[in-house]
Amino acid sequence: MAKFENVQFEALGEFIQRMIKDPAAIETFKTGSQDEIKNLLRGFMSPRGKTWDEITIVPHFDEENVVNISFPFTGDVEETVREIAPEVGEGVDYPFPDHYKFDPNTGATPEEKKANRLRGYRSRIGDYVMSRCK
Repeated sequence: MAKFENVQFEALGEFIQRMIKDPAAIETFKTGSQDEIKNLLRGFMSPRGKTWDEITIVPHFDEENVVNISFPFTGDVEETVREIAPEVGEGVDYPFPDHYKFDPNTGATPEEKKANRLRGYRSRIGDYVMSRCK
């Protein structure tokens, strides 16, 4: 199963916010070649342990009354559990992304609060998209 690293959550969220309003961009994701789709995503993340040529992107667009449930790849779940909580030893850290470590409702001025809220929301959009990639 392909996973990503070095994900730029806020930038990805901002891209998604713009992209879902652009019929041409949506069409690229729905009918474009793998190269076209990967080129749109390349600046926001890197495949972990694989190259872009080794992975396939399968886009899904949520609909108002449709629930898409993505179940994780069993091997990925077991690998992560072994890494973070092995039967023997301490395991590796399981850190939260930086955007979970700030309060998006802070700011000295209304404009700073708006900017922080947008940062938080765009990061959340990035999380939403990436949570379906695992």
